[in-house]
Amino acid sequence: MGHPRDRPGFTRRQLLHRAAGTAVGLTGAGLVAGCENTTTPIGAGGGGPSGAAAQLVVAKPTGPGGLPLPRPDNAVTWAITDQNKPILDGRPAERGPLRLYNYADYVDPIVVKRFEKKFHTSVQIATYNSADEAIAKLASGAVAFDVIIGLSASNIVNLIAQRVLQPLNHSYLSNLSKNIWPELQDPFYDRGSRYTVPYVVWLDGIGWRNDKVREDIAAMDVPWDIFWHSQAYRGRVGLLDDKRDALSMPMQRIAMRNGVRPDLNTEDPVVVATAGQQLSQLSRICNIKVTITDYQTLPEGKTVLHHSWSGDLLSGAFYYMPKGVKPDVLSFWGPPRNGVVQNDFLCIGRSSKSPVLAHHFLEHLLDQKNAYDNMVNFVGYTPPQNAIDAKALIKKGLIPKSLTDAVVRPDQFAANQELLQLSVGGERLWDDAWSKFKAG
Repeated sequence: MGHPRDRPGFTRRQLLHRAAGTAVGLTGAGLVAGCENTTTPIGAGGGGPSGAAAQLVVAKPTGPGGLPLPRPDNAVTWAITDQNKPILDGRPAERGPLRLYNYADYVDPIVVKRFEKKFHTSVQIATYNSADEAIAKLASGAVAFDVIIGLSASNIVNLIAQRVLQPLNHSYLSNLSKNIWPELQDPFYDRGSRYTVPYVVWLDGIGWRNDKVREDIAAMDVPWDIFWHSQAYRGRVGLLDDKRDALSMPMQRIAMRNGVRPDLNTEDPVVVATAGQQLSQLSRICNIKVTITDYQTLPEGKTVLHHSWSGDLLSGAFYYMPKGVKPDVLSFWGPPRNGVVQNDFLCIGRSSKSPVLAHHFLEHLLDQKNAYDNMVNFVGYTPPQNAIDAKALIKKGLIPKSLTDAVVRPDQFAANQELLQLSVGGERLWDDAWSKFKAG
């Protein structure tokens, strides 16, 4: 069975974090209703500590317009203003058409057709190639869309700063509380889900061909070590082509070896540079390939060991196994704690001409059957639905037990970390380390 990921050039996952450090020109006044557990940056005016006490205060990084960068210990409730209020309860749906803005091939056309039939409307889909592109076009007013799909917590500050989102009315979104993991109903980056609802989730980990790799990777004390002991697989080892995911991998390895929790959104120049230096060792050890095509190369055996997103191993099992090769040759390990776990979200454009219809579409994608079909028939990435877990997928014969870890669990959002937007200076540090690694 073919799949839309079979296309040249960038995929949406490779481009996911590209907008994380983009600066925008709007001020942040009035956009934050409240921040939890915040501290006053050293040197800030007004009532903060002084003298020796000031040295104990940890400055929180800020983003565009001085807005806070959300963190688990710095949760943000975005304001709802008089100039941008949610729609009223109980309004009839507009006739449409409904305009979607999405990465290419990132929603099942059959699920979309169900919506068209149910609401007697048409859906028009336009695509973007990166989060940078999407946010810039939305902010310029060059495009106006009802529903925006595929952006993430690393983009939320830019979206709020540019004032391109409409606040949600939860009276139209009963499936949020009914079907979605409690952990993502009230995320730290958007407390109360005022502007976003979750779409799909994924975990950074290790994918491998268990019929070609002799080590029991999941049983290793530090599974990440396998990359530094992969001489036997030289030329058939892959690293994700994304600076945040890639550099965070050796950070996790170092922390696991030392029994500590890493800060995977660090702006410490020594930590970031060390991660880049450790990645550079892999060029000599295994001639590591920087790529995001493991969903295809692992099933085909062209690579046998890969730094992977969990959803790509599921996609490989669903769509890319060569004739005569069973998916149980694929294995995936993800860290039970202190690793990387992420989610994309759905949101509604502030300039939406069909905001009620847009709410109904969000509700449609939060429906259990539609979310399940969207995953197994097209997207491959797991939706955070209460009824969808590894046990159910294994029981239906959709995935082998060796891919149990590739199906993200709700508890992993508390135990792991998300890769989030950095300050402009922090972004430069990561860019520099990544550029040095790729330059050899």
